[in-house]
Amino acid sequence: MKKTLQILSVVALLTWGGLFLYYYAGGRIDKFLDPSFRIYALLSGIGMLLLGSFNFLNRNRAVGLCTHDHAHGDACEHDHHHDHVQNEHSHAEHDHADCDHDHDHDHKHGEHEGCDHDHDHSHADSHDHDHSHGHSHEDSTSGVVFSLIVLIIPMAFATAYSQDRFSTEYLMKWGKIERQMMQMRIAERQEKEANDVGSVGAATNPYTREGIEGEGPTDADTPPEPKTEGEAEENASWDTFTIEDLKQMVPQNDKGEFMLDVPQIFYTAGDKELMEVMEGIPVETTAQLMEETLNNPNNTRLKAFRLFIECCAADARPLSIPVDFGKTPPPYTEMGWYRLYGKLHYSREGGEILPIIEIERFEETVEPTDGLLF
Repeated sequence: MKKTLQILSVVALLTWGGLFLYYYAGGRIDKFLDPSFRIYALLSGIGMLLLGSFNFLNRNRAVGLCTHDHAHGDACEHDHHHDHVQNEHSHAEHDHADCDHDHDHDHKHGEHEGCDHDHDHSHADSHDHDHSHGHSHEDSTSGVVFSLIVLIIPMAFATAYSQDRFSTEYLMKWGKIERQMMQMRIAERQEKEANDVGSVGAATNPYTREGIEGEGPTDADTPPEPKTEGEAEENASWDTFTIEDLKQMVPQNDKGEFMLDVPQIFYTAGDKELMEVMEGIPVETTAQLMEETLNNPNNTRLKAFRLFIECCAADARPLSIPVDFGKTPPPYTEMGWYRLYGKLHYSREGGEILPIIEIERFEETVEPTDGLLF
């Protein structure tokens, strides 16, 4: 049984190592890990294969040998060789020179008739041996078997049946949560602006000018200096965000439509300066489509979403925006990839500020190489 468990342990290592390399070499790992972490999966797979191979090649070596010392009374699983048999002693070592009586060595211990000295053959005083040894270096068989089952079966099952994508239920649930969190951030930003009138405030949107450049020193930090007329005009141009600034930051296609990702559009909501500039601009975006279950009063909308991953699939967040067709949406493939064209608008619905694309045309496309955003 011990040999069988050893072989199964080798199989577990080889299985895990092989699956790691399979996911890496086959490209499936792209659906699960940020690019910066994928090299570690490769190294781990190689390491487990090497370790499994080493254990397999050395499977016939003796195992279970105890090589450390045991004080008398400690438990162990090997024999101790003693020169005596329990309750017997070697009379060759018994000095009878001063004994004036005969010894009949055919007696049993405790039958020294006529002996005026005490023969205490209990070795408790000279040898404190506890031979009920139970020293074990191994886990129980059932524990090892259970561990191997947990290691091998779920991994193999997931590899065989995984579609390398999230379910519709997951996306709907987390899409709703992300939208609610976004509305909370918008409310906090508006409250801050209301309490700090006249102040630019911290830029919480990564696509604003301040978010890109970072905050500079304020007037309180730097005393004013005289500026030339040219410098004054240049600084005045930064007082507000304009469409020209947007053109410098965002590429456009040959029709002049701004090429924006769904997360970029998602994070413009609530930024008053950006919304004023981007209201009504033509946009192009690539996203997956699914049913819109929120803010869809006339059933004319679908949901365009992209998955954003910080580390691995476990922290993936679907960021979505509604896309309005103005009528019942045409036939589409649930969670299929589409290139969408239309006008970007902002609408306050149910107390929420929503960026919405009014679709002018859309076309099916293949999944882009950057299907997951990191």
